[in-house]
Amino acid sequence: MRAAWLAALVLAATPSARPADTTAWPPPRDVQARMRELHAAIRDPNSTPAQREAARAQLARLLKSPAAPPAEAAKPLPPRAAIEPYPSVVRPLPPPPPSPPGVAHLEAAAPPKPPAVNPQTGAPVVPSGKFAVDPTTGALLHEVPGGYVDPRTGQFIPR
Repeated sequence: MRAAWLAALVLAATPSARPADTTAWPPPRDVQARMRELHAAIRDPNSTPAQREAARAQLARLLKSPAAPPAEAAKPLPPRAAIEPYPSVVRPLPPPPPSPPGVAHLEAAAPPKPPAVNPQTGAPVVPSGKFAVDPTTGALLHEVPGGYVDPRTGQFIPR
């Protein structure tokens, strides 16, 4: 009970918790009458497009805040900062400058992959493009993701 009372007191004392301006709704009768006139001007087939646009703008201002003065509504908004619609593309780093002669340097190399071994024969298969050849049997093995398949037996040989 005490915590709820304290929270209500803190919210009441915080300036952001109070409304900035109190708007009475429905608006006064004269503002309501003006809104009806603007609706009629928008619907009127004899009004020009410029008159309709002006009526829409004034009606929008009255709907947002009936108490706002017309001069404040006509003030242009400050320009916004430019926002890139898509993230920028990151350029790769330039290659490092060549080291001067006589200076030691290291180059990372990928470890060699062990050859695929046919489990039936125990012999390594020799890759040849999209196929591999088992040297002991002479069987032609078809490449599949992760290894080879012997089409005669259907056996999978992992890489």
